[in-house]
Amino acid sequence: MADIDLEDVEKRTKEEYPDINPDLEVNTDDLVVVKEHSLEAGEKVFSFILLIVGVIALKLSVDLWFSISLRRGPRIASAAAVPVFVSALWVIMSLWTVIENFKLTTPLSHIQGMGEKIMRALAYALPLNVLIMLALIVAYCVALVEGVSFYIATPAFLYISMCYLTRKDYVKNILWTGIVMAFIVLVFRVLFSVVFP
Repeated sequence: MADIDLEDVEKRTKEEYPDINPDLEVNTDDLVVVKEHSLEAGEKVFSFILLIVGVIALKLSVDLWFSISLRRGPRIASAAAVPVFVSALWVIMSLWTVIENFKLTTPLSHIQGMGEKIMRALAYALPLNVLIMLALIVAYCVALVEGVSFYIATPAFLYISMCYLTRKDYVKNILWTGIVMAFIVLVFRVLFSVVFP
């Protein structure tokens, strides 16, 4: 096998690709991102919560299936068979996820105290924007329960939310709020005859 003449290759490369400047090429080694942990903070707990909710759903669907079976006899084709199947599948898949997740590490794996882990997971899962939006949603729901008209509470909630999230275009947000409200009223109130609170 003949030796490759590097100078010849470099010369031909410059002739074929005159715009390439090796001095300006990006070193791809600097761009490699190594993920230290395979899971995010709180992901193990979330999968465990999914398992608990799945078990509750399975119990409720089995109770429904038995209550229907007492009247008509146990049948696989009953209306409660689908919820039992879906919730059983949910439990199996979430149990598998919990088992697999506990083999992996998270950014919180090295922290010893449970209180510190909980605080860091909550800080990761609930940043300031999420907490403020949750507070706005709760305030909106309380306003509706306390008797504030839907036609007052909803535009106020929409406008405040848009202004907070964008932090600009305050006048344009009034237009967007009007468009959204018009759509809600036309589709739900006029077309589907939904009674708003």
